[in-house]
Amino acid sequence: MTFIFKYFDIKPYIRKFTRSKFANKVFGFVKANRVLVKISCYALVGLCALIISFVSVGITVGFKVNYSGKVIATVSDASVFDSAKDIAVKNISGTNADKALEKPVFIMTLTVADKLCSADTLADAIIENTNDISQGTALVVNGEIKICTQGEGLSDMLEARLTQYYVDGAENTSSFTDKVELVDGYYLNEDLKNVFDAQTIIDDLDVKTVSTTVTENTVTYSVKKIKTSSYETGYHKIYKEGQNGVTRTTVVSETVNGTQSCENKVSKETISEPSEQVEIIGTAAPKVSATERAEASSEGFIFPLNRGTYQITSYYGDGRNHKGIDLGANTGTAIFAVSDGTVTYAGYDGDYGYNVVVDHGNGIQTRYAHASALCVSKGDKVSQGDMIAAVGNTGWSTGSHLHFEVIVNGVRVNPAPYIGL
Repeated sequence: MTFIFKYFDIKPYIRKFTRSKFANKVFGFVKANRVLVKISCYALVGLCALIISFVSVGITVGFKVNYSGKVIATVSDASVFDSAKDIAVKNISGTNADKALEKPVFIMTLTVADKLCSADTLADAIIENTNDISQGTALVVNGEIKICTQGEGLSDMLEARLTQYYVDGAENTSSFTDKVELVDGYYLNEDLKNVFDAQTIIDDLDVKTVSTTVTENTVTYSVKKIKTSSYETGYHKIYKEGQNGVTRTTVVSETVNGTQSCENKVSKETISEPSEQVEIIGTAAPKVSATERAEASSEGFIFPLNRGTYQITSYYGDGRNHKGIDLGANTGTAIFAVSDGTVTYAGYDGDYGYNVVVDHGNGIQTRYAHASALCVSKGDKVSQGDMIAAVGNTGWSTGSHLHFEVIVNGVRVNPAPYIGL
């Protein structure tokens, strides 16, 4: 088959081809690599037609970038790699970053224009495929890199330093006095240290801690005692319950590395005021009937203590079913037998403490309790006015006193009329 080109003007197509970037790359590659080209006129015409068709559909000449033993991208020309290298160096910490990068090998190829790699994308590929570069974290203090590490741990170590001076029970906030940052990025392997090597550096960082302590304190209510003869001595009743108050104290302290750096700020506020408790205290002596007084006087008892040495602290009954009369006196004060009789008990007896019981006959007995010492023993005969014990505070007692009882036929009765009260 014969093709006749007599009337076919190829000059415009040749001109279009020779002016295209595609042709420039081809001719540049041929010239740079000293490629000897021998081609016939017909072959040249066919080649030109083929190249023109490639250009028209977007196929172009590119260069595969062989880096560190593998193809990492296809670029339009070598200048793209140079730009990518500059970008990569800027993203790698270390003064010798450019020396860590390897030299590429370019392989010409045909490719589609939109498949060509940009300098930014190629820069990432260069970093990822450079053996002497790794991802890491730098501890930066006031803009200066103190240490670069690989792996996790720096953040936890900084947190531990920040919380080192927290005060228990307080609300704490802390910060470094310097500007401290953790910067993730790419670093030269020779600059990467073990994360534990950063401990000494972190321990030297100054930490400011502000601790706020809030405490609530109880303000005890006061007691107002109203004495009245409307009730017998020993009568006691809470007329109005008291309520404790509450105050709140807030203390804000500031320390640097645990040492107080300024005066504490203290503020106080009252949450609630205390309310007074009111108590009613009886002062009247129990009422004694004429019959009781007559029966008691017939026994002829004397007072069990010397006059002027005592104070009545509680009467018989007194609102708490008290079965005797309490005569407050100093420890060691002499206690006398109120009448003749026989000692039926002398010893220690639970709530009574050390006590003496004297039987006076006719079904009448007297008891002398809470003594500090006993002067008689069971079976002794005593006469009226004999010292039988000494005032004390033994047994169930809240103070030094004599608890005196009169027992008639086994029943404890009001002893007041028997001793002239």
